[in-house]
Amino acid sequence: MLAAAIFVFGLAASAVAGPIGDAVFAIEAKHGNAPHEVIRQLQALEAQARAAGGDDLRIFLAAWGYAHASIDKPAVADAAIEELTDLGERTHNNAALASAYTLKAAMLSFSGQVRAAFGWIESAVPLSETVGSPDLHYWVTMTAGDLATSNGHIDEGIRLFEASVAAARQSRNPRREAQAYQCLAPLRLVKGMFDASIRDAVRVRELGAQAQDSSLVISGWVLEALAAEAHGEKEHGVRARRSAMALAEQIRPGADPKLNSQASGVGGLSTEMETLLSLSGMYLSVRDFDAARDYAARARSHAEALHDPDNAARATINLGLADIGAGRLQAGKKAADDGVAALEHKKRDAELLIQINRYAAALERAGDAAAALQRLRESLLLETELARRDRQSTVVALQRESSFQQRQRQMDKLEHDNTLQAVEIARRNTERLLMLLLAGAMAIGVVVAWRLYLRARESNRQLRLNNETLEFASNHDLVTGLFNRRAMERDVVAMNGEPFSGAWVSIKQFGLIVGSVGHQQGDNLLCQIAQRLEEVVLQCGGQLYRVDGVTFAAIYRFAGNETRLRKTLEALTSAMDAPFKIGNQDLIVSIGVGASEYPTDATSVMEVARLAELAKLQAHAEPGNSYVIYDARMGNTQRDKLHMETRMLKALEHGDFEVYYQGQRDLRDGGIKGFEALIRWHDNGKMVSPAQFIPLAEESGLIVRLGSWVLHQACRQAKAWADAGLGRPVVAVNISPRQFNHPDFMTTVRAALQTTGVDPAQIELEITEGSVMDDAEASISQLHALRALGLALAIDDFGTGYASLSYLRRFPLNRLKVDRSFIMQLGNSEGDDTIVRTVIELAHSLGLSVTAEGVETVAQEATLRSWDCDVVQGFLHSRPSPAAVATDLLVTERKGMPAAA
Repeated sequence: MLAAAIFVFGLAASAVAGPIGDAVFAIEAKHGNAPHEVIRQLQALEAQARAAGGDDLRIFLAAWGYAHASIDKPAVADAAIEELTDLGERTHNNAALASAYTLKAAMLSFSGQVRAAFGWIESAVPLSETVGSPDLHYWVTMTAGDLATSNGHIDEGIRLFEASVAAARQSRNPRREAQAYQCLAPLRLVKGMFDASIRDAVRVRELGAQAQDSSLVISGWVLEALAAEAHGEKEHGVRARRSAMALAEQIRPGADPKLNSQASGVGGLSTEMETLLSLSGMYLSVRDFDAARDYAARARSHAEALHDPDNAARATINLGLADIGAGRLQAGKKAADDGVAALEHKKRDAELLIQINRYAAALERAGDAAAALQRLRESLLLETELARRDRQSTVVALQRESSFQQRQRQMDKLEHDNTLQAVEIARRNTERLLMLLLAGAMAIGVVVAWRLYLRARESNRQLRLNNETLEFASNHDLVTGLFNRRAMERDVVAMNGEPFSGAWVSIKQFGLIVGSVGHQQGDNLLCQIAQRLEEVVLQCGGQLYRVDGVTFAAIYRFAGNETRLRKTLEALTSAMDAPFKIGNQDLIVSIGVGASEYPTDATSVMEVARLAELAKLQAHAEPGNSYVIYDARMGNTQRDKLHMETRMLKALEHGDFEVYYQGQRDLRDGGIKGFEALIRWHDNGKMVSPAQFIPLAEESGLIVRLGSWVLHQACRQAKAWADAGLGRPVVAVNISPRQFNHPDFMTTVRAALQTTGVDPAQIELEITEGSVMDDAEASISQLHALRALGLALAIDDFGTGYASLSYLRRFPLNRLKVDRSFIMQLGNSEGDDTIVRTVIELAHSLGLSVTAEGVETVAQEATLRSWDCDVVQGFLHSRPSPAAVATDLLVTERKGMPAAA
């Protein structure tokens, strides 16, 4: 619609917006027609906006999200919507919520989902009315008016655009007021309000002149010409059109008259052709098919003259829809088919989806059900294709349940319990009062006594119902409705020693799923999973329970039959094969199942649960849906882990760990760039492989102490090399995910730098992708704090994780390290070659250097040099060695001698 072009970057100001908000408005005023330039300019303001918070941050996020949505980057727009929603809910800021909902509506309209978009904007309008900001109300009502018109609600569109006029007038912004009248004039023309339409067009001219915007003045003349012609005032229309053409010729000789300037200067987005096309669509909405056909024909003529195939196709479709509505079915279908084919030939996008849906609706109204069904099928295929394309860049953002809502549920339960107690106290007080009244009022008669008796009985009945409710709540899970752990313990005790099999089921990576879809949809998914599991368990003669957050338990009244137990567990895992429908997406969920038997594996109910939990943990380590039946060897594995953990603690206390250093060479000058610090363990004269003890240290939490020790050793060694005059080589230290997310991590880093006195520029922290993506926003803050200390930062094993590129550019990094698994296949795998070359180009485009790990051959090094890789690390030049050997390597290089590998 015409209005869509008017406020592409019209954001909402607040009466309390600070200098950052003003800077955002200045950027959109100057570069409103160029979203890529808007994004580039906004990048410099992000840190200041986040530091300022409040309305400055809200205005920045709205501009940031809208600019990315307009260039088809839904992932970034979704992130902005999520942050605005969180800001609004956390601070009770209606302006932030209104901005989030309006941005969501705009994003949906870009993807062709105008009905869904109108639902979001309807929620934003009342919120904007409570804020008292005319600028915010202008943006919201302009968006709402455009979507109302797109959905055929002409009267609602008029009401909303009139509200936009009032908001613009209140903020004393003549350009915005002219743009609002520019939207009103065509709507009133379609409704037959010719005089009002002409007056609106005149106001566009007058206000455009006040704003010194020649394009708006031209727009007013063209709208006045169209309204006058429709009213039968031919001479009036000719005069207005000549005025428009004369002014347009002065500004841009030979150009089609522009109807709107985006912010400042000439170069608007809407022409007379687009206005004619918009009017055609509006007349279709009010079922004036002759007028719709006339304006569509004029729009097509303009489009063909300007060699604009897109708008020519849209005009042809409107011609067809007008003929169909007027009863000329065959001619209408031919024109509409030609227009759809022309659009489809150019590209398959949201505009094509909108036009196919309009065509299908017109065919259905005309009674051609078969043709309508065919077009609806095409629409469904295209919508699926577009949805799949969107899913490749982002997970659809859904409404989430905040921590406030979780606490609210707890408060509601507490309030419910308090109500029950109050009822009990009231009942007892009532009974005592009744006894006193009965003793003193026996003479009143049998009727009064009977009524009092009925009241007491009702009180008792209510108490009984409340007690039943409490009884149900004490034995059932409130989310899924299943029996809970307490009920399971009761049922097992009631079995009185009868043999049984217990299965423990837990959902894999449920935290990541909830982080993607939100807590409300997470509860919905949990209920669907419970329903499937319960059906399978009941069919196998068992009973399902929910024992905690993501863990279920099943009790089967049989034991000693391994074949039957395996079939039962296979049925549980098979139940998860089909995807779950959550919102607008399909989710694949995997479970891990562990089982043990009583009394075969254990002599007590608690021991059965522990062994089943142990088996379940092993199942969790396997991919996909998996189950494990407890075996005595699992206990041995656990004992081995405990033994090794004890040995590691002693080794740390006795100094049995040592830091080795592996050299890193610069491919440009061949010199030593630095070293990577690697921990080694001498256990009774034998070297224990890091692959054996590092995973266990991570699992047990000992990695935090080990990592702190390695960091201090690396800092001391770097300082020693600098003090010995051996240069200032950079020492890279690996930081594990558990260490990075530990609350004392920053304190540990600061202490290492202070106690050793090392230059922070000599220390580079290598952090894995998974560490920073678990909580990307918190990681960004922590990474900036590390950079502020003067440290260098690198992403380790890049390519094996799931770092989002939209976040990668926000991480304050110095280097990417390409994982050795890609380097090993260089020259053997075209796919790995492409990945490595692409990572190098990506890193350089972000201003980062690249280190390739695991370089072992001259051919690998030559390939990497040809791709402009910066640094190599591997056995080709240097193996991990003690500090003394690394020192000799530096000494040799300082003397100008060839360094031994």
